[in-house]
Amino acid sequence: MTGRKLAALRAELDALDLSIVEALGRRQRIVEAVARLKGDPDTVRDPDRVEAVLGNVRRAAAGAGLSIAIAEPVWRVLVERCAAHEAAWLRARAEAPPDSCCGCEGGVSDRG
Repeated sequence: MTGRKLAALRAELDALDLSIVEALGRRQRIVEAVARLKGDPDTVRDPDRVEAVLGNVRRAAAGAGLSIAIAEPVWRVLVERCAAHEAAWLRARAEAPPDSCCGCEGGVSDRG
């Protein structure tokens, strides 16, 4: 009985992890859209925006029953990694060959 319950909970966690990965993929695409608007990798990090995001996360975590001790460090890492990705994404496009549409080699999209 316990083995079946454990397996069911693990399957639920696996499905939830897939949903989180999909949401993070969407977040990354939005970060790239923001990068297009900023255009300069040196303007990526905005401490005021980071604190606003963390405030939103703390409030949402409290409402969702998520420990702030889990939520805040996860989002700090997420925001930092997204900023690093945004800056690298912009630098790659700045260094792209003139015949490249998006910074990729040979005109093939980097999505996928």
